[in-house]
Amino acid sequence: MKLQTVETVTITQAKDTIAQAARIYFARDRQGRYRVERRRARPLCLMGPAGVGKTEVVRQVAREQGLAFLSYSITHHTRQSAIGLPRLVDGTVEGRRVSMTEYTMSEIVAQVYRTMEDTGKTEGVLFLDEFNCASESLRPILLQLLQDKSFGPHAIPDGWMLVLAGNPTEYNRAASELDPVTADRLRMVHIRPDYAAWLPYAKKKGVHPVILSYLKDHRDHFYLCRADGAQGTALVTARAWEDLSVMLTCLEETGEQVDLPLVAQYLQSGEVARGFYQYCAQYQTMVASGLLEDALNRGEMAVSALSRMDFNQAWNLVSALVRRTKTLCMEALELAATELVAQAALQPLLEDEKKENVQALFDAAAQTDDLPARQFLEDCVPLAQAGDWMAVREQLALKLSIPRLDALQQAVDAVEAVSYVCRTALEGKPHLEYLVNCFQESEAIAHVIGQWETPEFVALTDTYYLDPEEEGDELFRSLQDPDDPDDGEKEAV
Repeated sequence: MKLQTVETVTITQAKDTIAQAARIYFARDRQGRYRVERRRARPLCLMGPAGVGKTEVVRQVAREQGLAFLSYSITHHTRQSAIGLPRLVDGTVEGRRVSMTEYTMSEIVAQVYRTMEDTGKTEGVLFLDEFNCASESLRPILLQLLQDKSFGPHAIPDGWMLVLAGNPTEYNRAASELDPVTADRLRMVHIRPDYAAWLPYAKKKGVHPVILSYLKDHRDHFYLCRADGAQGTALVTARAWEDLSVMLTCLEETGEQVDLPLVAQYLQSGEVARGFYQYCAQYQTMVASGLLEDALNRGEMAVSALSRMDFNQAWNLVSALVRRTKTLCMEALELAATELVAQAALQPLLEDEKKENVQALFDAAAQTDDLPARQFLEDCVPLAQAGDWMAVREQLALKLSIPRLDALQQAVDAVEAVSYVCRTALEGKPHLEYLVNCFQESEAIAHVIGQWETPEFVALTDTYYLDPEEEGDELFRSLQDPDDPDDGEKEAV
């Protein structure tokens, strides 16, 4: 029986729904009891196509609300692993000793308790993925789970919220329609793929600018899920774009080139893969041309070339410059953080240069979470053992303080150079709005701008500042043809 879909929501709206449910389900009355009793705390069921971001938004809500998070794919479980294994125990019935069947604790319930012990949190979210792909033998058990919040005789602890996820049958052949009995115990949240909702998330996660630039002009390529037909199978998801972004970044760092077969491994649509590869190849050609380095040196070649570029070429170059600037700023701030951690560990030891401080130095290194700082402190141990604390001071300056100052200067210079080149070459063009807002939205770049004087960039903000709260999709919308018939239908985030 196919149930009617009343309303669909974006992934952003789904996240808001989950967060609201968590706030209400975990609210307590004056006696410390949960306001919504256990049986009435309906699990949410996120129904949407693969790769739309269901797991990620649940994980985000749990993290933001300080809850533990445990994820399981229900298709990986059998009846035995879900309900537990039977065993014989001795019992008494009407005065007679008999053998009885008792079930061991469910793997899932046991893992909930382990998670509570590992995290120290008594409240959390149990996320069960691919819920409507469960085997026939599991369905009675899952119905009990929805109603009683238990697997067999073993209940999920109080303070744990259930969230389920599944794929509509048109997207997954293994999926089945939820029957009315099951659906009546769920809060159904039907999610649709939505580029506008994904864009702020993608920018925050640092999705490669060439992907964002491509999707700006090819929104119809953001999500495709087409079964076998005349055109064959096509699968392009938000997850695929994000995973491809990671690969592009790694290849960029190693100096390797992107090819069509690699792109097609992520974007499983011939049309989309070829289109993006051609676009990406143009981007790589531009990066390899030396224009990036020339722009970072305020070169006139970059200014001249940028002023002659068409819209998309200029957009690609500006995106690449933003990315390079962000990388330089992050490197500078990471060095600063490492230096700060190392100084905090060394300062009390340097004030009292005793040989017995060697053990304290070793302990400080072992307790440091910052890996570069830990490595630096470990490298200082032999010097301290030799009693050469002056050498320790010199290493602090040579390996951390001076590199940090150099990296910071490079970051500040990059902000200034990119601001100058773009302002000079792109006066009056929307690319400058994009540049300013990208700089302000990046925590690393914004920190550098806020802490060190960058007059070239500051000069841009008077004319090209765009409120970050209104930027998002609104900026890209403003760059489109004003006669675009779809313009009025796009949802602002």
